[in-house]
Amino acid sequence: MGNLKEKVMSRDFGIKAFRVFLVILGSAILAFGAGVFLTKLEIVSGGLSGIAIIIQHFIGGGDQYIDIIVGGASVLLFFVGLFFIGKEFAFKTLVSSIAYPAFLALFLRIPVFQQIATVVAGDGSIGYIILCGVFGGVFVGSGVALTFLGGGSTGGVDIIIVMIAEKTRAKESVISFAVDASIILLSIILIRENFVNSLCGVISAFAASLMIEYIYVNQTASIQADVISDKWEEISRFAQDEMGRGATIIKAQGGYKNEDRIILRVVFDRRQFDQFKKFIAKTDPKAFTTFTQTNAVYGEGFIPNTNKKSKK
Repeated sequence: MGNLKEKVMSRDFGIKAFRVFLVILGSAILAFGAGVFLTKLEIVSGGLSGIAIIIQHFIGGGDQYIDIIVGGASVLLFFVGLFFIGKEFAFKTLVSSIAYPAFLALFLRIPVFQQIATVVAGDGSIGYIILCGVFGGVFVGSGVALTFLGGGSTGGVDIIIVMIAEKTRAKESVISFAVDASIILLSIILIRENFVNSLCGVISAFAASLMIEYIYVNQTASIQADVISDKWEEISRFAQDEMGRGATIIKAQGGYKNEDRIILRVVFDRRQFDQFKKFIAKTDPKAFTTFTQTNAVYGEGFIPNTNKKSKK
């Protein structure tokens, strides 16, 4: 009994450590995208880095204060979240609130990374602007997605988004889009001499959204299969014994002949889709099967049920 308890505790610790690692890695990739690809050409794609770029533009002096502005804003917003939202969400953002500004300072102040930033910025022509915007968005979106997969939050404007969501009935994804769009629009209005750079922020934000969709949403999405087959028992055993998934038996009646039928419902992750589909084709080619993608499934074998606030 003691060994089992130790194994469970060890496994839980390993899962938590891996999630913290994902948050730190995501923060590093996010900072790399912002610090190396976006700040040099003043490409605003939303978030705290976008706000910092706008402020830095009017202060002058290149990009020497961007990490300081982001760090100060991150600390301030952390305490705002702690006070207005609560400890649970605030501490969910704690790791990234520290890691992101730290990595951003690293990429903005160590010469080798700034040499890379200078190379990728090129002569500042439209081609370089678009490339930096696209690749910056790819890195930013990848970093955010990994942070979400780690069960964390990027902090920053996310805290503002959650606060607005709690006071209104709007979805967090809609609020997030509105906030980032407002930051980009502000840069287009205020930094008129870099109009093209600011406009490229839209492309960068779109690239970031695609990466979040591809990495985060696809990883948390699952497939629900409803199977009508005379060999439903065999399919059910395969789902349970080979795939490690439970199956639900639903009694139904056909609308054409009023025959009693069994609908077998199985939920599994995307990686098991081909495995399940091929087995059905092999076992009962005449089986009637529908597959539906779900955004998330909570419970045993999937995402643990918690009382934490969901993210977009």
